[in-house]
Amino acid sequence: MGACLHIIGLGPGSLDQMTIGNFRLLKTIRKIFVRTSQHPCVQNLIDSGLVIETFDHIYNSENSFEEVYEKIVERIQEEMTPGAEVVYAVPGHPSVAEKTVAVIFQKLSWQHKIIIHSALSFLDGIFSAVPFDPIEGLLVKNYNDLKNSGITGREWLVIPQVYDKMIASDVKLDLMEVYPDDLVMIIMQSLGTGDQTLQKVLLHELDHQKFNHLTTVVIPPCPRAVSLVKMQELMRMLRSPHGCPWDREQTHESLIPFLIEESYEVIEAIENKDMNNLAEELGDLLLQIIFHTQLAAEENDFQLKDVLEGIISKLIRRHPHVFSNGKATNSSEVTENWEKIKIEEKGFRKPQPEDFFSGVKGLPALLFADRIQRKAAEFGFDWPDITGPLDKIHEELKELEIAVENNEGIYEELGDLLFSIVNLARFLELDAEGVLRNTVRKFQKRFMKMQDFALVSDTNLKELSLGEMDNLWEKAKSEEKKAKLSCNVHNQQEFVNLSRNIRINDLIIGREQLE
Repeated sequence: MGACLHIIGLGPGSLDQMTIGNFRLLKTIRKIFVRTSQHPCVQNLIDSGLVIETFDHIYNSENSFEEVYEKIVERIQEEMTPGAEVVYAVPGHPSVAEKTVAVIFQKLSWQHKIIIHSALSFLDGIFSAVPFDPIEGLLVKNYNDLKNSGITGREWLVIPQVYDKMIASDVKLDLMEVYPDDLVMIIMQSLGTGDQTLQKVLLHELDHQKFNHLTTVVIPPCPRAVSLVKMQELMRMLRSPHGCPWDREQTHESLIPFLIEESYEVIEAIENKDMNNLAEELGDLLLQIIFHTQLAAEENDFQLKDVLEGIISKLIRRHPHVFSNGKATNSSEVTENWEKIKIEEKGFRKPQPEDFFSGVKGLPALLFADRIQRKAAEFGFDWPDITGPLDKIHEELKELEIAVENNEGIYEELGDLLFSIVNLARFLELDAEGVLRNTVRKFQKRFMKMQDFALVSDTNLKELSLGEMDNLWEKAKSEEKKAKLSCNVHNQQEFVNLSRNIRINDLIIGREQLE
């Protein structure tokens, strides 16, 4: 015959908030454990004549909560002899924010009978102190589980047991990733007792308050909270009959130019190492993703959930070295495994001609050309050395000249020339896209300098002749070269100074060694 463990809740506060049934049970059972004496009604129970064993000493002796829970279960199990009845009492309700109860069920339920006795939870005290209906939305989170916890700002958020300033500081930083700094929140102390207090504070002042083991932080719904859900709501509103006429007119096809433009603006921010601008541009790119998913949702094609689910599943499948028992010690092995898994996902079937160029469609033209050339090179269809690409450029240039003279085939010959130039860039191990972008920026910088020269001389650049603009262009180039030369001289001087300091230090060290 196994033992029986009664797990009861002491309620959120004073003895008045304990159920009569739980109090009577405590009076009839000999062995009573209480998780902690730090509860308003424990002393009342002792004063009523009950003999209670607490686990406060375990909290003081162990290094982690996990170790504390294990020790608590071990001590309870010692009393679980055949036919014994034991009580384990916890603050509030046994099934609300009580980790030890979950551990007890995991360790002891297979061997002993365990009965949960209902009680008021700390949430009941909150509903009384700040009247709101949880059907409006309620999220209860432990202080160390706030990151990536799905906070939308539409729900009431309750964080129990914020018992010191260090935890409050961590909570503040986590919440500031979602809520505005000036959010008004509520700190509740000693709920359900005569010492109960409610204090409204701003989020950025949260860790400046006083805390103890009976402190609960409550955050009301906040329309200014930042979340992906809010982004979806905004897009649905823009697309609604009462939304924006321009947004309602858009289609997947009409948004293509904006998707390309925003992608390149992200690239530009990365290349400029402008993190503030990168944050903004990533937001603009995310808008395009949300926009396309909203269009698809309206046609019942797919939802944002499908997009996220697809990429999450793909990342897990293609990283077996992280999420399962696969192995990859370097990036080359990761890439090799990735390609193998891609083939397996497509199924074991006879390769089709179109499979050869899969994954390279829809790219920008220069990048598209580079990827196609690399694919062909895998089969050995490539020049043996750089002479081939150089000769091909000369050949295509002559063909373009003939096409221009005859005013026939210009479009095709110009494309052949560009394709040959990309091939040369590949042989030189240069990114044709990046090379061209760099040249465009150089042109842009010089042209802006021309405009500066024109403004200084109180001249409108549009009114200058081509010869006069050429002069300004050469002047801009000259200044650019001077700036580069000055930079090189400065760097050389820095190197000389560094070398001189090293030699002086060597002499000093050498002299000290001799002495």
